Formats: sequence, structure tokens, C-alpha cells
Amino acid sequence: MSVIGAANGFSVAHELVYTLKVRDAMQKDLVTVTPGTTLREVQGLLREHRISGTPVLENDLLVGIVSLEDIINALDHGHIEESVGRWMTREVVTIQENMPLRRAVEFFQRYQYGRLPVVDAEGRLCGILTQADIVVRLMLELNRMAEEAARRETELLAQAGAATTSGPAVTMEFSVNAGDFDNAGIASARIKSALQERGVDLKVARRAAIATYEAETNIIIHSIGGSVKAQIDADRITIEAADWGPGIEDVERALRPGFSTASELVRAMGFGAGMGLPNIQKCADRFRIESTPGTGTRLHVEIDFDSTTSDGGE
Repeated sequence: MSVIGAANGFSVAHELVYTLKVRDAMQKDLVTVTPGTTLREVQGLLREHRISGTPVLENDLLVGIVSLEDIINALDHGHIEESVGRWMTREVVTIQENMPLRRAVEFFQRYQYGRLPVVDAEGRLCGILTQADIVVRLMLELNRMAEEAARRETELLAQAGAATTSGPAVTMEFSVNAGDFDNAGIASARIKSALQERGVDLKVARRAAIATYEAETNIIIHSIGGSVKAQIDADRITIEAADWGPGIEDVERALRPGFSTASELVRAMGFGAGMGLPNIQKCADRFRIESTPGTGTRLHVEIDFDSTTSDGGE
């Protein structure tokens, strides 16, 4: 599945995988087994529930995962009556429930697994996610958005007046705390909503939302805290993100796709892939970054409302 890789611009689905969380798409009603469960019993459970794999728990802790492929391999060798413990996959890749769906898409692309166990902040199993779950959640959200758009169009027609981007400037400012992954996306969602209320083209609003989200995430991952400020004028939106340090040693390297200084823990959580600044630059019509090691980093992004490109300018 290539939800975030399709097309040259930023689609609605692309935006949704940034803003929706894993918990919004995961299955919460779980079928689990223990290491002592026989593969024959697992085979029956998979058939009964029409699933292709299930987590393995021991004393309420996730110790492995067993799939239909494991069942087939055991059956081929005449070991279908053996316990799950011998045949299960023990090194399980998990994803946290508060991660954006974008990270789950990256995990599926990277590991080529059919399912990902989902854990909470304490590491307890709380759900399971498949690629099909992501597609279903996106389709439901797209349907909801279509219904909302139709409702708004009806209201606008009833008012016999079109929305406009003219008028006094609107300023919005948000504090961003280091490590606060749960609140990542709040600023971007509110900024997008404000742009839509002013009648700004949806493609432009998406670019602003994605640029803001990446700026928020960079502050959460790489700094000790900061803020995001947006000013909406008649013809453009200006987004400024500032943090209080530690700053970037080599800005030129930081702008290269894939370069990242994120910790192993952050990478294990699905963040820090090194695409934040490149994505911001791609969304912008004008982009500037200033950083002083030991002091902090400031980002300046301008996106024109009448931009002729769908995926950023300069």
C-alpha cells in the first residue's frame, strides 16, 4: 500500500495519515493465544474469526505473534499439534497507539509485515493494526469529509454569498512541548480549519497543515520546547516555528532527505525519519531557516493562496 507516496502533490489521504492516530484505525477487540496453545487450536481461531494472525501473550505480556504462514509451515512439516511457543515470531515490531498513521504506513513499507501489534504508553497490548484497517479508516474519514463538504456547499448556496480570503489578518499561536506526541497535530488542524473558514483553496490549506505538522513534530522530537505562530493575511499564510535549543549544527545537512539526529527511542516510535524539513520546504512558496547551536532554531514559511503549484514552490 502506498498511501503517502502516491502523486506528486499532497492528497487528502496524504494529509489524513498525518493527522489520524494509530488508535483511530486499530482493532480493539483482540483474539490472543498463549505460548502453550497448540497450532491446531490457533488454526481454528483464525478460521473462526477470519483473521490471518494473532498476538501471543504470557502473563499479559506480548511475547510473540503467530500468523497463518506459521501454521502452514508447521502443517507442511507435520507439526500442527505442537505449541505456538516453538513456531511464533518472537522479535515483534510494535507501534504505539498515539503515533500518527503516517508512521504505521512507513512501518508496513519497511518491515513488510501483515499486522502490527499496538501498545499503549506503558507497553501493554491494546490493539492490532493491518494495512486494511488503515484503508478502511481513511475511506470512512473521506466519506465523512465529503458529506461535510456537501453540507457546507448547501449552506453557502443558501446564504447566496461566497467566502473570501480578504479581511483583517488573523494570528494564531501555539506552545509546543518537548516529547508531547499526544498533542502533535493540534496546531496544524486548527490552522487548516481557519484557512477553510476563509475560503482558501483546499490544496493550499493542506500544504499549510502539513508544513505546520512537520514543524510541530520537529520541536517535539529535537528541541526542549518552543512555539508555532501563523499569520493569515489576504493573500498568504506565514508560519513561524521557533524552539529554545539545542539548535542545528549543520543546517545544510539537516535539509537533506533522510538525515536525522533523532534518538534510537524516537526512531523506534516511528518518528525521526529525516523528512520533516524537506517536507516543509516542499510545501512552501518561500522558506527560510536560521539556527544557532546552543540557542535554537527559527523556521519561516510563506504559502501563497494563489500558488500555481500543488506541492510547494521554491
